[in-house]
Amino acid sequence: METIKTFDNPISFDSSKRYNLTFEIGNGTMTYVILDIDENKYIALKHVNFNSSPENEYKEIIKKLIDEDSNLSYNFQSTIFQYRSFRAMLVPETLFDSNNLKSFLKFHHDIEDKDHIRFIELKPAEAFVIFAVPVPIEEIICLKFPHLIFAHPTVPFIYNALVNRDKNESLPCIHVNFAIDFFDILIIRNNKIQLYNSFFYKKYTDVLYFIVNILNLFSIKPDNTKVYISGDIEEKSELELELEKIFKVISLEKYNLDFQFVPEFSNLSQHRFINLINLYHCVL
Repeated sequence: METIKTFDNPISFDSSKRYNLTFEIGNGTMTYVILDIDENKYIALKHVNFNSSPENEYKEIIKKLIDEDSNLSYNFQSTIFQYRSFRAMLVPETLFDSNNLKSFLKFHHDIEDKDHIRFIELKPAEAFVIFAVPVPIEEIICLKFPHLIFAHPTVPFIYNALVNRDKNESLPCIHVNFAIDFFDILIIRNNKIQLYNSFFYKKYTDVLYFIVNILNLFSIKPDNTKVYISGDIEEKSELELELEKIFKVISLEKYNLDFQFVPEFSNLSQHRFINLINLYHCVL
């Protein structure tokens, strides 16, 4: 297992302060961040990658990781959970109906009996995100944290793109967020969403194929387009270098300066965990 963390020993929580736990499971990983709400400072991050383990063991691995982590036994002021998966969609608020969640999601994804369909409002987009959470995973999480706010990585990904960009920007901006085996792509023009979609990929050439086709479909000129990248992509990887051949302006996402961070966060690749860090402001 790969483990990344910003602390060496269990955290000493100050009982006079309020803390938020935001964590994510999916794609064979579990990640959490802890925010000191009173100081608006992130004090801890832990990321565990168990993707190399057999998939039928994921449930027991997750349960063990949660039960044996003393930091997760604290009584947090608030807890936000997002399940990282391909199975999500954006529905305009004018079309949204909470009684037809499964019908919406079935248009684009395979839904299993052991799935719980949830939704969350995304106000800047005037839309709702509908997403699936496997019931076995939800049972583990709810048993440990009974008062959860459920979300999906789509929420901070789109929220950040709409809220934290130049409102006077008229040229299209492309935002790409990578998971281990899929990526989300978002095109914004004149502060409006022109496209949001997700694609599976096996190698970096698959990503290039999809992106070039999208450029052609929407008549986007790469020389005049800003690209923002987040998620599971290594700096100066072959994929990033190939994207730099297409686009003149590519930026890896940086920490939201609305927050403070303990010094250990400076050792992390900021774009990798940015959507988890940004989630707090999106839902609370």
